[in-house]
Amino acid sequence: MKKMILAAGAIVAAAIVTSCAGVATNNGMPAPAMLGMNLFSNISANAMVADISDANYTVVKSGVQAEGTFTSFFGAVNLGDVSFETLKADAIKAANVTADDLTDVRVDYKMNCICGINTVTVKLTGTAIKYKK
Repeated sequence: MKKMILAAGAIVAAAIVTSCAGVATNNGMPAPAMLGMNLFSNISANAMVADISDANYTVVKSGVQAEGTFTSFFGAVNLGDVSFETLKADAIKAANVTADDLTDVRVDYKMNCICGINTVTVKLTGTAIKYKK
């Protein structure tokens, strides 16, 4: 009985301490990927969003940027918004221009994890455009 309890305890401890961590992407935008408790991670990556194929637009401003943060506590409580739409709106607002969309979009993201607390920082950079009517 004692050996069985020790073996079960070892399996549970291994499941809690052993983990995989990374930053998965969904169409270029990040989503933290974590299984089990992650003791430490420091990951950086980037992605490109496909350019707008319709060339019927005018460039308003190049190099517009926005940054967002997503925090996950042990994979159980997740807070923050790093969605493309939110970052796009923030980039256009921060550039102080009237634009309809972004093209030439680059997304850089960095994930830090210490003892199961993950923080993903996403930086979106692009060119603000206005569609011709």
